[in-house]
Amino acid sequence: MRRWHTTVALSGVLALALWGQETKVSEGRILYQRHCAACHGANGRGDGPMSKFIYPSPTNLTKGVFKFRSTPTGTLPTDDDLKRVISEGIQSTPMFGMKGILTESEIDALVAYIKTLSPSFQEGDKGEPIKVNPMPPSPELVSEGRKLYFELGCDSCHGKSGQGDGPAAKSLQDEKGRPIRILSFADARNFKAGFSPTDIYRTIMTGLDGSPMPSFAEMLSEREGWALAYFVHSLIQNKVAPKRFGDQIPVSRLNKLPLKPDDALWKSVPVVNLALQPTWDRVRSPEFLQVQSATDGQNLVLRLQWSDEKRDVSTKGQSDAVFVQLPLDADKPIPSLFYGDPKSPVKILRWDAGKGLTVYSAKGFGTLSQIPDTNVQGSGQWLKNRWVVVFSVKGLNLSSPLPVSFSVWNGSLGDIGERRLMTGWHFLVTQNP
Repeated sequence: MRRWHTTVALSGVLALALWGQETKVSEGRILYQRHCAACHGANGRGDGPMSKFIYPSPTNLTKGVFKFRSTPTGTLPTDDDLKRVISEGIQSTPMFGMKGILTESEIDALVAYIKTLSPSFQEGDKGEPIKVNPMPPSPELVSEGRKLYFELGCDSCHGKSGQGDGPAAKSLQDEKGRPIRILSFADARNFKAGFSPTDIYRTIMTGLDGSPMPSFAEMLSEREGWALAYFVHSLIQNKVAPKRFGDQIPVSRLNKLPLKPDDALWKSVPVVNLALQPTWDRVRSPEFLQVQSATDGQNLVLRLQWSDEKRDVSTKGQSDAVFVQLPLDADKPIPSLFYGDPKSPVKILRWDAGKGLTVYSAKGFGTLSQIPDTNVQGSGQWLKNRWVVVFSVKGLNLSSPLPVSFSVWNGSLGDIGERRLMTGWHFLVTQNP
């Protein structure tokens, strides 16, 4: 009798576990379609509607080949690896992180669903994380790492001083034959898998599967791996990478709002510098968008500034422009960064140097529709090699943090359509009176 009860109990626990996993996968599917499918495709094949515009091209998740892992080359990433990439995003790419945008539970659900997209997670080689035992840095290790850098031929791709200008750099391709641009080690933002010595060591020892960057685990001792990591880290000139998503933008409470770009009242409003990321393969210029925001309780004003040495004005194509993206309904889940989604549509306020202000709504990529909106005003000026644009919006609910994202177009650098600079989701937060 006891055996029968035990069997029933175990069966019940197993059924609950399976039900729980199915529920998590189902939740992950919804989140994936909202936040990931625009680039990675509805079925994970890297063929979403944004994929033809952005660089680098989105990963085909069905292949089971992942660059950013803590596991040996040729093996699958751990759940923690997938979670880290989803949470933190990938530097120097239009993949922004979801930490603070989604809950920990939601990110776990995304991991569970992504693992269903490739049979490799049921059949492939499940890797064990490599051992990472940091050695204390020293001038001797850096010197040894510099010697290894040239002995191993790292300079043939990354260049003698790590500028990404080695003789083989221009011929490099990924597994699909697409060109790869090697980025400079001087900028911490260019380290896609992280720029700390530990991150660099992990990349050296695991390689980046699907790219020409091999694993050196069979060639280097643990000490040599750390030596090379410390040398590469020594080449970084700015060892701080600005936050790309999830920043709080303070909304100052003022009795009188500044409505013009050069209004003196703006001097009392805090400035937040938001990092900009190109969607396509071009230099990062401008690097930052300056944002100021204020409210009188009924109206929101935003002042946006960015550097631009040339004033590009056109009514037909490559014109300087900026847009602000907001949820159409703040009570809905945070929308897709790429024009919202059917369950969470967005409103877009666009100011164009050639056309002025236009207001749109969208519920997914390809659904952008111009709408009349008398609650929105916008104006801009080009002052001393920089644009200054002010938006004024009535009727926004600012009682809780409001998601907002921005895009900038620099016409003289070829930006047009989806070729633009963008931010991840940030939050407008009203300050206490």
